[in-house]
Amino acid sequence: MHQHSINDITRTILVVPCVAGIHLDYSLGEELPLFGPPKDKKLTYGVGYNSRRQRKAMDIPYFETGKGTPYKAWHNMMRRAYGPQKAAAYKDCSVCVKWHDYQEFAAWYSLQPYAFEADAELDKDVLDPLNTIYSPANCTVVPKSLNLIFKDSRKLRARLPRGVYVHSSGSGFVAQISKYGNATDLGHFDSPADAFEAYKQARQSYGQELAALYDGLIDERVISRLKNLSAHIRD
Repeated sequence: MHQHSINDITRTILVVPCVAGIHLDYSLGEELPLFGPPKDKKLTYGVGYNSRRQRKAMDIPYFETGKGTPYKAWHNMMRRAYGPQKAAAYKDCSVCVKWHDYQEFAAWYSLQPYAFEADAELDKDVLDPLNTIYSPANCTVVPKSLNLIFKDSRKLRARLPRGVYVHSSGSGFVAQISKYGNATDLGHFDSPADAFEAYKQARQSYGQELAALYDGLIDERVISRLKNLSAHIRD
């Protein structure tokens, strides 16, 4: 009598777009999630879902949704992209089809170096400031303090260059950089251009400092970005 070992058994699951109920644009390189959205449950913000039930039924590993899981990061991502009170900063944002399923997002998130640290944040534009799509290729997980240095502060500085503000006396300009959550003054200058040059040099130095501090702890692509951190006066 022939006996099978567990290694002799292969389970093949075929899912096609028409069965999953998802229409993909392959020219954009979209990936299909293993399971499509359920027909009998309300979707999160009209698009999101959790394939836990299907995976459990087929004895496929799955992620829970409680405290200490990737669920909060996934839910916040869906809210920013599809929530009813969408912030202006996320006006054109969307989530790749694969990540509509919480399980697919959780599988990616759990492998990120900094994923479960207390100050971890999911970011879509550290690697590419113009990116508007949450996806594996575009997203990374970084410390909150690091994430802040890539944020645009234009609303606070009006038409002035990044890191430059009008001096409190109303005469001249001050250069300022935020390091580890604290603002550091870089000096009082006669012109915005001079103030910006001081900020630019401090920003580059800070980037090198952060790259050394987080080397091996976060995505290597972010480390590379930090090592080459710069700023343009028209940013």
